[in-house]
Amino acid sequence: MSGLSLSLLDLGIIAPGQRGQDVLAQTFELARLADQLGYERLWLAEHHESHFCWTAPEMMLAALAKTTQRIGLGSAAVLLPLYSPLAVAENYRGLAALSGGRVALGVCGGVPADVVALAALTGNSDAAATVTKHFSTKLNDLVRYLDGDFPDGHRFAQGATPCFAERPPLWVMGSGFGTAELAAKSSATYAYSLFHRASTQDAAITRAYREHYENYHSGKNRSHVAVALSCVCAESAAEAQSQKQQVETWIGNTMRVNICGTPEECRDQLLAIQERYQADNLIIYHMWHLAQRKRNAMLALAEMFGLSKLNTLS
Repeated sequence: MSGLSLSLLDLGIIAPGQRGQDVLAQTFELARLADQLGYERLWLAEHHESHFCWTAPEMMLAALAKTTQRIGLGSAAVLLPLYSPLAVAENYRGLAALSGGRVALGVCGGVPADVVALAALTGNSDAAATVTKHFSTKLNDLVRYLDGDFPDGHRFAQGATPCFAERPPLWVMGSGFGTAELAAKSSATYAYSLFHRASTQDAAITRAYREHYENYHSGKNRSHVAVALSCVCAESAAEAQSQKQQVETWIGNTMRVNICGTPEECRDQLLAIQERYQADNLIIYHMWHLAQRKRNAMLALAEMFGLSKLNTLS
């Protein structure tokens, strides 16, 4: 367990029978709890479907930065093929300034599966494959704007505005060998998703990231691996299994449940995942739609891993 940190992911899903306003309020309540418990970071997703509480995470990150004290925050992830790299760099430098450097910039190469939403966002009828092929180029441009990687005297030689702001940490989030290499080339942390159905859950992908990172940077910087996973944690194994069956009827072919059980069982499964993928950080998406159940799961795992104690010692 040495060196392992735990973070949380919130998708803002409005489950059947819920009100969006209530789910939104729960995000703020649980963010404050995660802050107190010692979780490392809270990640917020970007989605553009009607059953989500927010689309792009930037406005949520700005608001959460004002209602939390310690916890890191981040986007998981900006759909970079849809946007101007300069605009993204400016937004997240601004968030870094507002949050005292607590906001991380997570990006991915995905786009909405809904062709109507995709066309509305891009302003054209390009297919998803056409839009996503620009991810590599846009990621390279984003890094240049964040780092000010331009000749002296260039308009962006000091980086994107606001120039006084701390450069936000860059994370690349994905589920394949291609994104692993892009993360390494960009000196970014790689967050490997296990819960997306497209993920092959292959430990060779995180090993490849480490190898590429060393090849590109020759020990100048340290590679960093995070693993994103979904969890159903409950007081009893029977309760956990019942919730797993229920959420699997909702999520269809988009996501899977990775770990399920009592707090002790979930702890053991988390440690096994850390070992398998040699992860520095685990990003947990609690698949409870009821706030109290999610709260209980957060509390239980924080206790199992001694997060509050670690936070006090730090």
